[in-house]
Amino acid sequence: MKNDSLKKEAVDYLKEIRLGKETRLSFGGEWREQYQSYTHFNFGEVPADFVTQSPYQLMHRTMLHANIEFPRGFRVFTQLNSTARFLNPNPITGQLDQNVLSLHQLFVDIPFSRQWKLRVGKQEYSLGLERFVATREGPNTRTPFYGINLKYQLKNLQWDAFVSHPIRIKPGVFDDEPTEEVLGGFYSNYRAQKRMQFEPYYFYFESDLREYQFKRGLEKRHTFGLRSFSSPGNWNYDIELAGQTGQFNDLSIAAFMGVWDFNVALKKAFYVGFSGNYVPGDRSGSDTKLNTFNTLFARPPFGQTVALNITNTWNFSPYIRYQDFKKWLVTGRASFVSRESTADGIFTPNMTPARPILGKNVGSVATDICNIYALDAQFFPTKHFSFQVELGYCDAGDYLKESGSGQNVHYYALRNVYRF
Repeated sequence: MKNDSLKKEAVDYLKEIRLGKETRLSFGGEWREQYQSYTHFNFGEVPADFVTQSPYQLMHRTMLHANIEFPRGFRVFTQLNSTARFLNPNPITGQLDQNVLSLHQLFVDIPFSRQWKLRVGKQEYSLGLERFVATREGPNTRTPFYGINLKYQLKNLQWDAFVSHPIRIKPGVFDDEPTEEVLGGFYSNYRAQKRMQFEPYYFYFESDLREYQFKRGLEKRHTFGLRSFSSPGNWNYDIELAGQTGQFNDLSIAAFMGVWDFNVALKKAFYVGFSGNYVPGDRSGSDTKLNTFNTLFARPPFGQTVALNITNTWNFSPYIRYQDFKKWLVTGRASFVSRESTADGIFTPNMTPARPILGKNVGSVATDICNIYALDAQFFPTKHFSFQVELGYCDAGDYLKESGSGQNVHYYALRNVYRF
């Protein structure tokens, strides 16, 4: 920015404020408004205190940040966050819907050399395609952690080793608090060739807040994985495999995840592809093992239409996409999702059990979960503005109908974002 000879916009001057020869201050922010409408939210299976199972709502978010860089790469970053939900008469979910005012991020970067630095403080994590650790951009409130990171970077190699505590977000003012959960490990990226990249990783997770088949206990879980993918081109691939071991109460953990995505450009900017996953579930409620895969703090794999995770599912998702890498990103997708094991249930993206429901048909042996049809169109007219339309329809399968309310879901959302 300081060497840019082009004409600057008014807000650009906030990005380069000189406080001395080698000290710089910058400001930035985001304003987002999102309107959502559901028919039969969560297939009509809602808590007793819900006023309606077909809500609509206005989601408001404002984020402001300041960044100051000192000589030799020392840096301080801080960010305020304010989110609120309107119109919906149902109870607010603070973790997702509303956080009136919070210190969302505050961390320092301490460099040791050009390759090594330490980051300490309250921060966001976004690792890989966010299949395990995500910023949670879709919902109203993003996910912060208290963490310590050791970062290393060369031309073709970078990795991040960290240990952190996830934060419990509350709906009030400056009332967030760290949980007793522990998330740590490392994530690395290696560019082997011009188009071929590899991302090996390891996560350690410890918690007594998760529930499996109506049981809670102390969970100590290790995740080992490898993602291989191509840089954007006329044909593309993304394959990720992971295994999990550890202990949950007196059960030993043995779980697996396989995810894939392939596409090819039929002509410039127009792609056809298919993605999918195979993630086995628990094999038996009476053996000594827990085979349920834990996706930790993942992004919603099927978008905002349904709060459904890939745990204990296999799915096939053909899609078409228009992506010009400038103004437009439009994707139309169909996802056909089934339960892999009839001895296990299904989960939400934050690993809350969705089915079975205590007191209802726990013993259902049906496997079809749902078919999801979604259209997501994003338009970027300028570097500051973006607009998004998301449409979704979910046809509930036999498992949902037999294990509780199995209404079909209709969803649409309009979002506009201004960033500077």
